[in-house]
Amino acid sequence: MSRHLLPFIVISALGTVPASAQILAPQVSAPQIYSQQVEAVPQAQMPQAPVRYAAAPRAEMGGGFVEFLFGGGEPPRARRAVHANLAIIAPDRNTSALVRRVFVEQTRNYFEIFSIPRLDPKELLAELRVDGWEHVARAYEQGKGVVLASAHLGPVSFVGQMVIAHGYPVALPIEVETSEFQRSVNRARGGAGLQLIRTDSALGIFRVLREGKVLGILADRAVTGVGERVEFFGREALLPSAAVVLSLRTGAPLVPSFAGRSDGVLSASFEPPLEIPSTGDREADVREGVQRFARVLERYVRRSPGEWTVFEDFWHGPR
Repeated sequence: MSRHLLPFIVISALGTVPASAQILAPQVSAPQIYSQQVEAVPQAQMPQAPVRYAAAPRAEMGGGFVEFLFGGGEPPRARRAVHANLAIIAPDRNTSALVRRVFVEQTRNYFEIFSIPRLDPKELLAELRVDGWEHVARAYEQGKGVVLASAHLGPVSFVGQMVIAHGYPVALPIEVETSEFQRSVNRARGGAGLQLIRTDSALGIFRVLREGKVLGILADRAVTGVGERVEFFGREALLPSAAVVLSLRTGAPLVPSFAGRSDGVLSASFEPPLEIPSTGDREADVREGVQRFARVLERYVRRSPGEWTVFEDFWHGPR
């Protein structure tokens, strides 16, 4: 099996809060979520979690934002990492306020994921601002499945939920559950209508595409070190290659898909399917495919640097 396929770097890396935290989010409608102004959040008092959740092992939860939410502020290492990333993607805006916004953005993402199962699909479609949906529709009509390649950027969970609202089946590879926290996360994902497939089931993932379904993958963090080194913001960076490999092997169109916020409104953007070369040199084709995705990703990250929720030093690694 190709080194690019195991493990898959997938949309499931985003995660969510466990079921015990649902009491923090009352029944809401889509407009209520959209009307929240992200600019006002950094000055607001963050909600307090139930004791049983706050006491959960932080190592299980992952991400510096959990320390931010329950620890009273951004953890120093994650804060330094976000500053280092902003120094490259938005050097003229690398302020403490923007760093804080990154932490707040991810915290909001977690709570929003748990609100998704309670949203009416028609209301969701009516309220989301959408660009490029025709690219998904045309790709799906080919019957080869669709790879939605996204990133840790903005409220990404709404991308998959919008596809489900259109009646398309969406699958999400998930990591093997090793804690009650992860089981709670996956229950929330299943409740949102996602088909869950283990990341160690390559055959299961290929089957999703052979059956003509939509597969969601986060393609901006090679957390296991598997991927291709390509140019990103003018510097060499390691990006995962699973999405490109799957597209090449199955013929499923790879549609770059991203979410964002603007003036309290959520948006979903779908780019034309990525043109991946097929020269017969598989390694070179994969590398070029990842590079082409990186160029698209760079445009979106540059546009909304405060929504790119990456809490590791992306270019330099742990220091």
